[in-house]
Amino acid sequence: MNAETGADATVNARRVAVSAVFAAVAGAVLWPPGAVYWTAVAATVGEAATLALVVVAAIALGAAFGALTGVRVREFAAGTAGAYLLGMAAIAAARSPDSPVHLFLYGAVAACLVVGVAAARVRAGAPRRSDD
Repeated sequence: MNAETGADATVNARRVAVSAVFAAVAGAVLWPPGAVYWTAVAATVGEAATLALVVVAAIALGAAFGALTGVRVREFAAGTAGAYLLGMAAIAAARSPDSPVHLFLYGAVAACLVVGVAAARVRAGAPRRSDD
């Protein structure tokens, strides 16, 4: 076995694990189970505007994480998928929800986080223009 391949696999696993932790924390902060503080915001600005705010916040968090860590989109998506699966299993076991709406909400938050990381990667790869 090539030593470089083994090292790359370790780095990838570490990045996937760090991504999973970040995605779990970001999901819990953006949409905390059982204590959704967005209801007060929705009462003021409306449900559509509130959901748009959550989408923008999730994309911004993903972009910041991607820019700061340089994580690859595939690694981040794998970690986010793992965090999503574990989180949904934990919610199902701990809260016994009446509807599957949490699956869609957290799925959307996870997707927005991945979009943010992808945007950061695109921006990092884009050639910089001079200020002439």
